Amino acid sequence: MIYDQLDDYLSSRDLLYKHQSGFRSKFSTDTCLLHLTDFIRFNMDNGNYVGMVLLDLQKAFDTADHTILLMKLEALGLNDSAVQWFRSYLSDRQQLVDVAGIFSSQTNIVCGVPQGSFLGPILFLIYVNDMPAVVKPKLLLYADDSAILVHGKHIHEVESLLSSE
Repeated sequence: MIYDQLDDYLSSRDLLYKHQSGFRSKFSTDTCLLHLTDFIRFNMDNGNYVGMVLLDLQKAFDTADHTILLMKLEALGLNDSAVQWFRSYLSDRQQLVDVAGIFSSQTNIVCGVPQGSFLGPILFLIYVNDMPAVVKPKLLLYADDSAILVHGKHIHEVESLLSSE
C-alpha cells in the first residue's frame, strides 16, 4: 500500500527525473536505449561527435544516507506524518557478520535502503533523483546505472566536455 501511494504521488506530480528508466512502470531498458540511440543518431546526423561516460555505482542501494533521503522526501512535498513513517521504516535496523558461525557485534545501519523490499527501489530512485541538477549534459539513468552524454563538432570539444563533468 505504501509503495502504491508513493508511486502514485510521484507519478501524478511528475516528480521523478524524466530520463530515469529503472524501477518505473511504463519504463524499461528499452526506454533508456531508445533515448540513447535517438541522441546518438540525431547528433551524428547533424555532423557531431558523441561522447559518453558510463557510471555504475557499486552497492549503490547501500549508499543511500538515511538523513539525506528523508530530507529529499520532505523536499518532494511529502507531509510530516509520511516522512515520520519513512523515518521509522529506516531506523532501528541493525546488521552483523557471520563468518563460519562466529558473529560480529551488531551495529546500527544509517545508510542503505532495505534490499529485497518493495520500497527499496523507489526510495533509491528518490535518492538519486536530483543527479541531473549537477550534471550539465544529457544524463540517462537506469536504476543505479548512469550515462553522461555530450556532443560537439570536434573530438577535443567532446573530450573537454566529458573531462569537465
